Amino acid sequence: MNTTVADSTGFTPVEMLLEAKKPNLFEKILTKSTENLPEPETVGDKVMKAYARMRKKARDRRERRKMGNKTWEPKVNNKVLVKAQPASDAAVGVTAKFIHPYEGPYIITSVIPPFTYEISTTSGKVRGEFNERAL
Repeated sequence: MNTTVADSTGFTPVEMLLEAKKPNLFEKILTKSTENLPEPETVGDKVMKAYARMRKKARDRRERRKMGNKTWEPKVNNKVLVKAQPASDAAVGVTAKFIHPYEGPYIITSVIPPFTYEISTTSGKVRGEFNERAL
């Protein structure tokens, strides 16, 4: 485990804590001249590289999360589902995990800027106004 490269830092725990050399499986098979060997890194350099790598991964995760809402823009006459409030009915014996998390389909009848939409049933009866996150 101590010689396995951590995905988050890009280094092994032995390299980071004990200043040991990263194990190289091909070192015995392939010979390298001294000019082809990489420059030795200090622990401080490795820590800075690991920190930069972790910050980049966190930034990428945030960007992926932000992209989720930008792909869909509801428009009038689109069919949508509405998030339902899960509530169990203990008297009947139905628990919340068996109730559908969405209701619908409904039709968007009007857009109330910036993020509110009026929806109605397919028969035309107005269901109410909902925020974009509820659709």
